[in-house]
Amino acid sequence: MIGNALDRGRPAGPLFEWGISRLLMLMLVFGLVTLPVADGNDGEVSIYQHWLSIFQSGRFPVGDDTWQYPPGMSLAVVAPVLLFVLTYKKAFFVAAFLVDAAVFAGLVRTGRRPERSMVGAWVWTLGVPLLGSMPYARLDMTVTGLCVAALLWLPSRAGAGSALAGVGATMKLWPVLVLLGIGSKEAARSAWKRALAVAAGICLVLGAVLPGVWSFAIGQSNRGLQIESFGALPFHVARHFGWPGQVQLAYGAMQFTGPYVELVSRALLVLNVLALAWLLWLRRRLPASFFTDAAPSFLGLTAVLLCVFTSRVFSPQFMLWTVGLAAVGTTWRTSAMRAPARLILAACGFTLVIYPFTYWDVVNSTWSAVATLAVRDGLLVAAAVLLLRRLHSATTAARTRPVRAGALVPRPHTADEVAPTG
Repeated sequence: MIGNALDRGRPAGPLFEWGISRLLMLMLVFGLVTLPVADGNDGEVSIYQHWLSIFQSGRFPVGDDTWQYPPGMSLAVVAPVLLFVLTYKKAFFVAAFLVDAAVFAGLVRTGRRPERSMVGAWVWTLGVPLLGSMPYARLDMTVTGLCVAALLWLPSRAGAGSALAGVGATMKLWPVLVLLGIGSKEAARSAWKRALAVAAGICLVLGAVLPGVWSFAIGQSNRGLQIESFGALPFHVARHFGWPGQVQLAYGAMQFTGPYVELVSRALLVLNVLALAWLLWLRRRLPASFFTDAAPSFLGLTAVLLCVFTSRVFSPQFMLWTVGLAAVGTTWRTSAMRAPARLILAACGFTLVIYPFTYWDVVNSTWSAVATLAVRDGLLVAAAVLLLRRLHSATTAARTRPVRAGALVPRPHTADEVAPTG
């Protein structure tokens, strides 16, 4: 479905699909339609409501090992209160729907412009429901919406785009990685300064209002190896050959305990640093012609995938990040991100199988669960390989000939060709 035929498609196509799929998602989260397995949505939002009561008491959730977010995430927890005519749980679902709608509207408006594509709107339309109803019951919808808005604004409103990336970084750090795609030293310096200034300002204000602003770091640093992470796959296999480890609930997630788990967890932290350092080294070798308007989503998606591979944690909502980045990256008609986007959409489908449908199989490390995890991981690795191959090709080609700018973007942008998400 993601092909040339959709480049200049009418918005009525994705609008119809978006409307039907979102209606079903709303029916699921509101309990009008139920799945044969528990989806955990009520439990997650109940945790957020508990945090809200703590914020209202005038502090951060100090001592709560499930609070593992940078301080800006408190704003996303409190935001549904603005829909005061609804209970918190219902308001949370409606707020997530509104963010989803804003992202879709921004992608459609961008896709209708000359030399742009409706493929990005289709990627978002298909990718979100492929994760089930979960995106409407997680804080990651807000973070992803901010990142998409930042990417859509960066080409024409660099100040606003970098500021939004800074806001997103106060909720989860990954949105600021899109700034790696800004090529000009002066522009990059300005964008990073603005993003860091906004992030620092938000953290300082929240710290002055609510004590315990940095309490999240304790829970985050103490987390173990989540059973859905890349590093956990060998332990799933090892359980079938006598490995004596166990699965236990800790820090709000199911994670492995036993021999070598701590060693692998520490190795992943080292690999995370090395992977990002390698990407930065590769970025420095890219020619200036590579840094078109698509570069922030391209490099941002590459960095996020590398972080996911080397993380001790892989929650299903992480896939929402990749869908948002891939959606923006495929709004160009000659985008090099279409093949990775297909692989990411396929990985979303396998993620839905993992959670919630066969989650207890994952807990018990059945062979079917191991196979499903392996396929999902393989699809994401393949997407990353395609992105990294393009980066490597750009660095090697630059030694003999200029990189064709159209490899990512067909032509330079004009200031009125990129629309905000609202």
